[in-house]
Amino acid sequence: MAATQPRKREPVYAFGERTVAPGLRLYFRWHLEGLEHIPQDGAALVASNHLSYLDGLAVAYGVHRAGRRPRFLTKSGLFKVPVVGAFLRAIGQIPVSRGTREAPQSLDNAAAALARGEVVVVFPEGTTSTAPDLAMGKPKTGTARLALMSGMDVVPCATWGGQWIWTKHLGVHLRPLQDVWVRFGPPISFKEYEGREEDRQAWREVSDRIMLEIAGLLEDLQEAKPWTPQEPTRKKFIAEQDAKKATAAATARQVEAMESEGGPAVEAAPDVAEEPEA
Repeated sequence: MAATQPRKREPVYAFGERTVAPGLRLYFRWHLEGLEHIPQDGAALVASNHLSYLDGLAVAYGVHRAGRRPRFLTKSGLFKVPVVGAFLRAIGQIPVSRGTREAPQSLDNAAAALARGEVVVVFPEGTTSTAPDLAMGKPKTGTARLALMSGMDVVPCATWGGQWIWTKHLGVHLRPLQDVWVRFGPPISFKEYEGREEDRQAWREVSDRIMLEIAGLLEDLQEAKPWTPQEPTRKKFIAEQDAKKATAAATARQVEAMESEGGPAVEAAPDVAEEPEA
C-alpha cells in the first residue's frame, strides 16, 4: 500500500467534523470500543454489519473518534440526486453500481482509495436487515474481492442500537441519549488466499470468515440490550413488500400457464427481494 497522503483540506468534510460530529456526540449515548484497531495513518478496510439507516453515521463517528476520515461505498444513484450527489463527492465517498457492468469499476475505485491510504468502510450484507430478529443477511462477495485484490487485512466492526432509532421497516424513533454501540475488532489477515483473487470459492470463504468475526463482536452487545423480534410497522415498507410479492406471484402464474400450454420453458425471475452483488 502507498503511504498515507497529507490530509486534504476538504472544507465540507472539515465543516462536518466541527458541527455534525459534536452534535452526534451530545445527542446519543455512545459506547465505542476497539478504536485502537483503526490505524492512525495508512489504509484500512473496515467491514460492518448493517441493522439500520443510522449505521453509516455510527461507524463514521467511530472512525472519526479514532482520528480518521471514513470513505463509504455508496449507491451510485445517490450521486445523481441534486445536492446529495455534490455533498457525497465533496466528502470523498465512493460510488458503487450494483448488478451492472460498472460494478467491477466500483471495486477498482475502492482499491484506489485504499492505495491512497484511506479508511474504506463496507457493509458486506449490502442492505439493512429487515428480519424480525435482525439476523445478519447473506454477505455479497464484494468485500472479500476487495480484500483479496488489495491485499488488505479487514477490520471487523459490529454496531448495535440503531434499530431502535431508524430502520427501513420500523421507521424513525428519534429521542436524545439513546444507546449506540460501535465495536472494532483486530484486523483479519487473508494472506493464505494470495493468488486466489479470482477464485469464487475463496470469495465465499473470506466472506463467511468476515461475517463470523462480526457476529462474535456482536454477541455480547446483543446481550447488553436484547432485541425483541418485531414485524414491520412502516406502511411504505409493507406496501413495497406486498407489491414485490404480487409481482413475483404474477410471474409464477405466467410461467405456469405457458408451460401448461406446451410453450417453451420460461426461466423464473430472480428473487425480487434480493439485491445484486456489488
